[in-house]
Amino acid sequence: MSRRTRTTVTPEEVRRLASLSKLSMTRQEEERLREELTSILDYFRVVDGVPATGGGVRQRQSAETLREDEVRPSDPEGVLGGVPRKKGRLVRAPRVF
Repeated sequence: MSRRTRTTVTPEEVRRLASLSKLSMTRQEEERLREELTSILDYFRVVDGVPATGGGVRQRQSAETLREDEVRPSDPEGVLGGVPRKKGRLVRAPRVF
């Protein structure tokens, strides 16, 4: 991998970003942010030109990966059996507001 020219963020750009963000910074904080932003922009220069993955891994769909939908009986009483407060089939929960 060849090293490209380093991107440099100027102190004026950092102060402009801080002003737009309504942040007040010391000179030390400005310098630290300048170095961090420069590093981030350099990273993007490294990955520039690398093809995008297209989002995630594609999986072949076949009979092994897909199954037929199957209707099965449910047991609402079994599910509601562990609920401490209920009224009939309704669950009582504490108020939020």
